[in-house]
Amino acid sequence: MLRIRYEAQETVKLVGAKIMASRQFQEADLQTHHHVTTVARHSFRVACICFCICHFLYVVFKIRTNWQLLIVCALLHDLGIIGRHYKYASNSECYTKHPVDSVDIADSLLGGLDDTARDIIGNHMWPVTPTRPRTIEGFIITVADKYSAMTDFIPMNHRQMLVEAAIL
Repeated sequence: MLRIRYEAQETVKLVGAKIMASRQFQEADLQTHHHVTTVARHSFRVACICFCICHFLYVVFKIRTNWQLLIVCALLHDLGIIGRHYKYASNSECYTKHPVDSVDIADSLLGGLDDTARDIIGNHMWPVTPTRPRTIEGFIITVADKYSAMTDFIPMNHRQMLVEAAIL
């Protein structure tokens, strides 16, 4: 249980090192998210959860996923939220427009995105937005993002129990 969590964190740090060192990601660590965390911390947790889901899918069902791309996209999926208080007039506008802005930021940061990455980042707010993901990785990030967002509102001591239960 602790091994997979440690492995997830170390893998995300390794695969996402360039992104986490970027100016955009550093700014994400200054932007409050869900009132209790930052965009960067939330995105890091989403990436770790994605890795754990991919690991589970492979170990239990032998389903292969592009976990490296998923980690990259998870780190980038909410960068469009940066500056939300002056960019968006309401929360509903933020919900619908930040995925599009996140795709644009990811595209410029990585020097181009393929269709799978656009799907993963651009549709991660489903079912809040009408367009559902077309790839398994898109569904994985959607689940991981919602799970992480829910746990952001749970006190830290109870959150640890949920994370451990999810990894088991």
